[in-house]
Amino acid sequence: MIKTEICDLLGIKYPIIQAPMGPYETSDLASAVSNAGGLGIVSHPAPSEVGLIFELLAPARVQEFLENVKRTMLAAIQKVNKNTDKPFGLNIRVAPEQPDAPYLLDMIIEEREKDPQLAKKLKLIITSAGDPTLPYLKKIKEAGMLHFHNVPTVYHAKKAEKAGLDGLVVTGYEAGGHVAYEPIHTIVLVPAVVEAVKIPVVAGGGICDGAGLVAALAFGAQGVYIGTRFIVTKECEFNQKVKEAIIEAKEKFPKVTATLVTQGYFGPLRHLKNEFSLKLQEMVAKKASPQELLEYEGKATFLAKGPQGNVVNGAIWCGQVGIRINDIPSAKELIERIMKEAEEIIERLSTRVTA
Repeated sequence: MIKTEICDLLGIKYPIIQAPMGPYETSDLASAVSNAGGLGIVSHPAPSEVGLIFELLAPARVQEFLENVKRTMLAAIQKVNKNTDKPFGLNIRVAPEQPDAPYLLDMIIEEREKDPQLAKKLKLIITSAGDPTLPYLKKIKEAGMLHFHNVPTVYHAKKAEKAGLDGLVVTGYEAGGHVAYEPIHTIVLVPAVVEAVKIPVVAGGGICDGAGLVAALAFGAQGVYIGTRFIVTKECEFNQKVKEAIIEAKEKFPKVTATLVTQGYFGPLRHLKNEFSLKLQEMVAKKASPQELLEYEGKATFLAKGPQGNVVNGAIWCGQVGIRINDIPSAKELIERIMKEAEEIIERLSTRVTA
């Protein structure tokens, strides 16, 4: 069985971490991944279909917004805590546009102090989209949790290590959703960061199977961080139409890439191609105002992944690896498949390659 340092550090069977997918709900998925031996991650939520970006437009409603987000995340944490007896983690986005982040952290720490079982299971906070050296984030380790940060460059990796973080999630440009401004790909970025730091590295971006896990381990990573492949599983809360759209993308775009990266209000995002993302790309090219981008993205944020399942006009954040996805297994089936494939590849290489 493949086991790495990250397994012992996090108390998990397999070196597989489910990437968060905020502002969307992923508590069912997180529970399933943890129960299957990986590490499920509770996503940083938005409180309603209106979404985070519109709430921030109304300063008078900031307190209401904060309370809504806290309730939403607390409900997700309690649900996962109830549905698994295995370790799990959560994500907090710490960008300046996230005024809720400090309040969420305080709520999380308070809940762990009240619930010994939760304290045993909730082991890791992965921060992203901001500065991991913010003073209030010191509370994570002071509370007895591990602190990883998602980094897009060697520079940011060194900065996070210097700040005393316990590990890094290193995500290449292939990933879905938020990506770096500079297109540094997983195959280049992960080994560069591994060479530059001494703390554990988890590799993300373009990984969906055992071959991806073996490659990450060969680069020196201690585990993998998987998003798009976990979207297309039975337990993921996303609309079934989204899962089918990802599987069908390679047939719909046989001669060109099925995803695109375009600048949004909160930075560059990789989307599955559809009418929404193509129009967003066009708006950016025509230098639409931040307000126009905000309104357009906000209206599309929950259309596809919510109950409407509007995969034409809704935002579908999807990694390039979507073209390699062909089925909708359970999280357990997927994780066991990945591990079996990885073990077989390692064994096969040992007979095919001589030193």
